[in-house]
Amino acid sequence: MHASLPRYFLIQFLLLCCVALLSGCAQTTPSEPKAISYAIAAHPSSKLARYIAPELQEHPNQTGFYPLANGKDAFIARLAIIQSAEHSIDAQYYIFRDDLTSTVISMYLYQAAERGVRVRLLLDDMQSRNDEDMANIAAHPNIEVRLFNPFKQRNVRSIGLVSDFDRLNRRMHNKSLTVDGIFSIAGGRNIGDEYFSADSSVEFGDFDLLMVGDIVSPIATQFDVYWNNDAAIPIEHLQGQGNKIPHDELAQWYSEQHQNIATSEYFYTLASLPIIEKLKTQKIPFYWGDAELYYDLPSKLSAPSQENPLLHQISELLDHTKQELLLISPYFVPTKAGAEALAKASRDGMKITIITNSLASNDVFAVHGWYAKRRQLLLESGVHIYETQVNPYISQKHSWIGSSRTSLHAKTYILDREQLFVGSFNFDPRSAQYNTEMGVVVHSPLFIKKIYQKLDGSLNKNTYRLILDENNNIVWVDERTQKRYTSEPDASLMLRMGAWFSGMLPIENLL
Repeated sequence: MHASLPRYFLIQFLLLCCVALLSGCAQTTPSEPKAISYAIAAHPSSKLARYIAPELQEHPNQTGFYPLANGKDAFIARLAIIQSAEHSIDAQYYIFRDDLTSTVISMYLYQAAERGVRVRLLLDDMQSRNDEDMANIAAHPNIEVRLFNPFKQRNVRSIGLVSDFDRLNRRMHNKSLTVDGIFSIAGGRNIGDEYFSADSSVEFGDFDLLMVGDIVSPIATQFDVYWNNDAAIPIEHLQGQGNKIPHDELAQWYSEQHQNIATSEYFYTLASLPIIEKLKTQKIPFYWGDAELYYDLPSKLSAPSQENPLLHQISELLDHTKQELLLISPYFVPTKAGAEALAKASRDGMKITIITNSLASNDVFAVHGWYAKRRQLLLESGVHIYETQVNPYISQKHSWIGSSRTSLHAKTYILDREQLFVGSFNFDPRSAQYNTEMGVVVHSPLFIKKIYQKLDGSLNKNTYRLILDENNNIVWVDERTQKRYTSEPDASLMLRMGAWFSGMLPIENLL
């Protein structure tokens, strides 16, 4: 999901016509004194440390990473490291839903706390949750829950949004999970069924990395920076002290969840996943190389984008790209200046390939409306553009660039076939100016070579290739069927009109 205002908020905002008035309404959220805490250093005798020790000895001062392109693999990997935790779990997410997979992850987190593991849960406050339930969870002596940049108005959030828009428009979009200071998972996924191939109506094609080695400590430090920031408010400061969940209620909850698992077709399919055997036998085929963590500072809530390191770091990466750029972004809004820079680079000889959502697969049609305004320039300049399909006849094999009923959600860039960026940063004004973001850059030509070996086949099956016809009009080509479309494929007239109208509104910087 796009890390912007939920659609109903956006509609209310547009109807109120308050852009100019609201822009000056920024307020700060007062913070009561709270405990400062930091990541617990890795224990060499812990289960996870012993598990990965032989690999770390063979690859000193490097990062090992395993790609989580499949949603079910991404779910199992999270459960596996949480279940193995002995000392600490730090989880940081923009969205943490109340559905099947989120509930199971919550159960694993709570069971870890019962084993004596310290659990710190940091959530952005854009998603509405039950404050009392969170306070009760945080009443456990080993669990702390903090909300980042919370709404003051807890019950009618739209009122708080209108009165305090400039502050609440800025969100923490970072996503990380670190366990025992040994394993980390970072990338594009939030916590919810649609991110883990568990929702039959929609699936976000996404991409994470399961990581060990040198990169884990910087990710833990990044978490601490946000956790101890004034904008991270303990749930008890908003709700009051919760009540520890009674043992009988907890036992009943566990029983209900195990029953859900036992009767769920989704969990039945997990049992045969190859990653399970790899985790059991310590045969996860990690790729090894140098890696670096990029992340915004929490001060981005109030500081202009020029002062935030991640944007400059990504810009520097792009500036040093000489031959080829593969850009995968679900919400691609390059702005006029960005589109012109990409167009110039293409005309100067760089091969640029962009993979993004089609109008039909995009869950925020306003984003598509503004992206569509830049397509013509890019295509005329030789940029290769592919848009993901929504097609029930596509193979059910899931991938990070699309499958049946999929909306692309991965944010991944490959530079000169040598460096790979995986993270939360969309190529849009919101990621650049308003949301805090993070990502990992790994140097791994071997892994990138394997990506390119599979890329053409995946693009042919799951995307439309955009070209210009003899009249310079955009045509969408389905390489699988050789069918051509002269208007946005799979999109209704109303959806096309909505996107077009959004492209006329002065909202590009909000997207």
